Amino acid sequence: MLSEIKCEVFKANGETRDTITFHAGLNTILGGAAANNSIGKSTFLLIIDYCFGGETYGKSDVKNHIGDHTICFAFQFEGKKHYFSRTISQKNIVNICDSDYQQLETMKIEDFRNFLFEHYCPNVEGAKFREIIGRFFRIAGKKNDTINNPLNDASPQMEPAIIALEKLFGLYSYVGDLRKQLKELEEKKKTYSQARKFQLVPHSITKKKQYEDNTKKIEELKKKLSELTQDTDQELLQRELQRKDSAAEVNSQLQGMKRQYKKLVSQYRILTKNIDESFVTTETDLQRLLTFFPNANLKKIEEVEAFHRELSGILAEQMSEEAEGLQALIKAATAEIQKLEATLAELGIPLQVSKSFLEQYSDIERQIAGLHSQNEAFDNTKKFKEDVDTKKKELVESERTVLDQIEAKINAQMVRFNDFIYEEEREAPVIKFENGKKYSFSTPRDGGTGTAYKSLIVLDMSILELTDLPAIAHDSSIFKNIGDEPIDKIMELYMKSKKQVFIAFDKEQAYSQRTGEILSQTAVLRLNEGGEELFGYSWAKKENAKKKE
Repeated sequence: MLSEIKCEVFKANGETRDTITFHAGLNTILGGAAANNSIGKSTFLLIIDYCFGGETYGKSDVKNHIGDHTICFAFQFEGKKHYFSRTISQKNIVNICDSDYQQLETMKIEDFRNFLFEHYCPNVEGAKFREIIGRFFRIAGKKNDTINNPLNDASPQMEPAIIALEKLFGLYSYVGDLRKQLKELEEKKKTYSQARKFQLVPHSITKKKQYEDNTKKIEELKKKLSELTQDTDQELLQRELQRKDSAAEVNSQLQGMKRQYKKLVSQYRILTKNIDESFVTTETDLQRLLTFFPNANLKKIEEVEAFHRELSGILAEQMSEEAEGLQALIKAATAEIQKLEATLAELGIPLQVSKSFLEQYSDIERQIAGLHSQNEAFDNTKKFKEDVDTKKKELVESERTVLDQIEAKINAQMVRFNDFIYEEEREAPVIKFENGKKYSFSTPRDGGTGTAYKSLIVLDMSILELTDLPAIAHDSSIFKNIGDEPIDKIMELYMKSKKQVFIAFDKEQAYSQRTGEILSQTAVLRLNEGGEELFGYSWAKKENAKKKE
């Protein structure tokens, strides 16, 4: 669990605040009796979220007023404390610290989230930590404290929320593989459609009528082909067709070998030219050099030239060996070209079938092959669509079973919690999954705002109770429209949880004695105006803003 938080910019009446410690169950950030705003309640909840690997606090405007600062915090698992810190300017880095919060090493934020995931959610498969916990930290600034579509985590799309819930309840494996298979089939279908669009495969027919016309045309061409060859020696015809195919293959090999030959000859010419044009410095050259540079050190130049001559000799020997190797390859290529040309000449000898006959025969075969390809592409497109539709149906049926289980569990638990709050006098909220992409959440016959926020709390507490969700957070805005009596029971419900619940709350003295006792008992941080704000002052006030300027 989250054990403590400290930061040097947390102030109270000019002094740095003591380390803020947390416990299992309810942890309250308590505002003053006047229900003051801009004292840091929501900000501190965002800091708690930040310690759980969140990002919103690092993106807030706090750093513009306070400057860069480091949040130090610790988690305790199985009796062992783990110390960390996060500096606002380094949002993707988490520091691993000793018990005095001296940095020992660093880790990436994703590795830190994985650390929390492994300790908090060992039985949850296929999920990421923030995907699980982020949507249940309902804090001003995160835009997820809405009563509409409460699972969505500030997104208009419902599907990611439903998937996260399936994972949280340990039921995603039943549909995860199907989702993956469906995605692969949809990718294949899309890729094949693109290939047809760019004419990488035949694409000319898109309707069943065209398919049937092609089939009819194929039969007509086959009949025509049969009539064309009925008086022809079939063995002779096959040999002639085979001869033409062989000739085409040999010609392809010949062209490739000729390209290879030209490349070898070009390499040989360049190499022999370099050997022939090697430069040798003579005594006469050195004497001419003195004409322009009388003070030149001829002895040093001769030593360099001697080295160059030695090096040139070695290179010349190597180039000569390479030239001999190229000559051998050129000779072999020439022999292969001659062999292929001879084979092609033999294949070019016509048999006893006329050229016009062969051309007509080949043309009909090409037409038949083209029509077959069009129909095959049509069949493939149809098959890809059928495969996708079949997998979608399979996914819908499987997901229906999974969502029915989740729906039944949540609704049953919400009835229990709602009955605790209202002593069985009010309708409990109901969640309904229409499919894997849409759900609804409401309270039957009660559309009041207070009831909606109460139902939001009941939903979160039910999921906290039923799953490995490690913690939830509720900002003060959630409680403002809920009546006093339900608030009493909600506080008692929070107290019953063995997991951590973080809330920000106003007006300790405005609610019942029981609520006041619970808030006082569970308060981990008290904030107020007049120097007792989270950072010791409120920059929202004009006088403080002027001081800063």
